[in-house]
Amino acid sequence: MLALASTLSLTLAFVLANASGGSLVSCLTNNGLRIEVSQNSTWHASTTPFNTRFHFSPSALVYPTQTSDVSKAIQCAVNFGVRVSPLSGGHSYSASGYGSQDGTLVISFRDMAHISYQSSEETVTIQPGARLGDVALELHDKYGRALAHGVCPYVGIGGHAAFGGWGFSSRNWGLLIDQVEAAELVLANGTVVHLSNTQNPDLFWAIRGAASSFGIVTEYTLKTHPVPLSVIRYSYTFSNPDLSADRFAKLLGSYQTWGRTAPKELGIEANVWQGGKVEIGGYYMGSLFDFNRLAGSLLRTTGLPNATYVQERSWLVALTEVNGGSPLSTKGKSDAHDTFFAKSLVVPTASPLTATALSALATYFANTKIPNTLSWFIQFELWGGGNSAISSLPSDATAYPHRAHLWTIQFYARSSTAWPTEGTVFVNGMVSSITDHMKGTTFGAYANYLDPLLKGWHDKYYAGNYPRLAALQKQVDPHGVFQKAQNIGAPDF
Repeated sequence: MLALASTLSLTLAFVLANASGGSLVSCLTNNGLRIEVSQNSTWHASTTPFNTRFHFSPSALVYPTQTSDVSKAIQCAVNFGVRVSPLSGGHSYSASGYGSQDGTLVISFRDMAHISYQSSEETVTIQPGARLGDVALELHDKYGRALAHGVCPYVGIGGHAAFGGWGFSSRNWGLLIDQVEAAELVLANGTVVHLSNTQNPDLFWAIRGAASSFGIVTEYTLKTHPVPLSVIRYSYTFSNPDLSADRFAKLLGSYQTWGRTAPKELGIEANVWQGGKVEIGGYYMGSLFDFNRLAGSLLRTTGLPNATYVQERSWLVALTEVNGGSPLSTKGKSDAHDTFFAKSLVVPTASPLTATALSALATYFANTKIPNTLSWFIQFELWGGGNSAISSLPSDATAYPHRAHLWTIQFYARSSTAWPTEGTVFVNGMVSSITDHMKGTTFGAYANYLDPLLKGWHDKYYAGNYPRLAALQKQVDPHGVFQKAQNIGAPDF
């Protein structure tokens, strides 16, 4: 790795010192690359992010069709002192795929979405522009295989696999990063390297949790799984809108206690909706008989719900239902946009949420006045507990560190109009209503729920793995070609 870093540093220094005339755009076009610039009629649509709170103006968009195109684009950017950012599905909560600043060269993988299954290895090689819904459909329909991944069909594999990749099957199969067996990466000088446990193992470790800081992944090879023969889709709704703070704390506390021993085949989260309704649901990868026994033990702990939904479903129907019923196929369809602010807390198994903290949260959201344009939800996602595959690895197995943790909690508020300042205050207040009552607890955060205002993100996203990541980033990208907000090496607040 040191030899690689030395070569990279010298190459970049030479290129920067010998930048010739012309322009970045002419360099890109002279290399035969498909590009889009601000003069194009489609520019506004192409640069409008999923979260419309943000809008960055790139120097250009490049649409590669093969790895060599990515290499050429990076070399052009370096030649003109321009930073580079990859964009796969575009679902970053902070629009970081657009570089977190104006003037970045954005490499969009819209035209690199190929999926190739290797039957002898039971692996699939996927380019970063492939979206989760389309991946699920192709693996199922052609090969009878599946991956553990998130629920939104429009999320791109590139970003999802870069920082973790959680879904309802992750407790059984692991995070998406845990299924990565190899990758192809383009470095900051345009060199293409292959990564695995035996090839460039330091970089292979780093891209599984912090990929965008080290280069641009142009394909992942992932372990697949047989499609489950039986999937139980379930939902239990506790719909009393006047749920008291104490009753809320008891319900969520019971779910938390029960989840500590839940079997890995169970994917589960508790959604708290505006108005106090709590829905505990997900899917179970097993038989209806086994699920009913398991659900009985849960409901004896939480109490009986106001509404129950339990159905045995096919794999694809279960995936469709947990994403709210949207079709899995994204072919020829435009993605939606939202205006929102989200934060996350990763809760250690050793420091579960206290009744006082949960009661304080309920008191806060029940009594805080927010604009009529604002709506919100909270997701208490069970990541650990029982024999969870996520927790089966040590914290330094991948760049993603949070293995001995029970929950990841997502706090999300959206606005039907321009984002109000009160929305940011409200979401921050929900988080602090918990953390202020658990002063001795070290909470983490999840980089796929990126919060651009997060103080202490070095430690919260990467914990004890950050020093190793920072040292490696200095070796492979010493001039900050891929530098942007909250990438490894960027300043903390």
